[in-house]
Amino acid sequence: MAGVLTLTAAVVAGTGYWLWQRDPVGDQATSGAFPERTVPQLRNGVFVGTSKEDADAFQQWLGGDVDLVVDFSTRETWEDISDPDYMLQTWKGSGYRPVYSVALLPTGDSSATVQRGATGEYDEHYRELAQNLVKAGQPRAVLRLGWEFNLESSRWATPDQDAFIAYWKQIVDTMRSVEGQHFEFDWNPNNGKNKFDAVKYYPGNDYVDYIGVDAYDVSYAWRTYPYPGDCDSDCRLERQRRSWERAIYGGKRGLEFWSDFARHRGKPMSLPEWGLWERQDGHGGGLDVWYLQKMGEFIADPDNGVAYQAYFEFNGDDGPHKLMTTYQDAKETFRGLFAD
Repeated sequence: MAGVLTLTAAVVAGTGYWLWQRDPVGDQATSGAFPERTVPQLRNGVFVGTSKEDADAFQQWLGGDVDLVVDFSTRETWEDISDPDYMLQTWKGSGYRPVYSVALLPTGDSSATVQRGATGEYDEHYRELAQNLVKAGQPRAVLRLGWEFNLESSRWATPDQDAFIAYWKQIVDTMRSVEGQHFEFDWNPNNGKNKFDAVKYYPGNDYVDYIGVDAYDVSYAWRTYPYPGDCDSDCRLERQRRSWERAIYGGKRGLEFWSDFARHRGKPMSLPEWGLWERQDGHGGGLDVWYLQKMGEFIADPDNGVAYQAYFEFNGDDGPHKLMTTYQDAKETFRGLFAD
């Protein structure tokens, strides 16, 4: 009887895993031949906050070139979004190419919606932003419109896929209409399985230059993180590997999927945010050299077509990421991957 029960449990578990893994939407999105694509030479970037001094310090610490800086403006009002002067002045003439995270809606105005944006009601704000970028000598900025839109917590998250796509197109058309611009647009979901399936929100190749993915060392399933209290080094490595294989790289919407998705659209990939993470809820890997090594391998693999990557060198309220202070034991691993 015990053997029968064990076999039954195994069959049920296997069936459940198979059903969970079935993905007709993803299969359709990654079917067919690969078109030709051009992938620029890999560029290294970093997010350090709005500080040229901190970017310079990171570059010195790395011992290699840092080409880009990721940044976020304040976004409580439309004026914050359209005229982030303090941010534009910080990076003006800095030698770094900016990758700006551009909000789709202000956080302080609950009446603003994606649906209204889809009608063109907010075009003036993005026209002004484009003009300010050109005026500040940043006509080649990379723009992460509505980054991580597939997270339920996002201000611009919406179940209305058609409205999101229409709004994205409104913004891109508006900003491209400004004289002197040469912007590039990064369509940038969060990695992994989320409430909204990002695949359904893709606006089309004419409106996208990069397919970006934010891919932190975080996992919520498969007995990965948090680590048990008695977890030794072997136990930690086992869980780190499982997290990579089943969530960060593998799984329905891991990096493996997004690499395939980008290749099927002839677009280069980007990794605008990634990093180690000691989360307060325990669902991060903390000091995880395995994750750094696997990310380095993924970025270096030409089949993945990664055009730029930016490490999130910042400690926030949600937990630390900084290699220069919190995770100094990972310094040589990271430098070995990206300093050359």
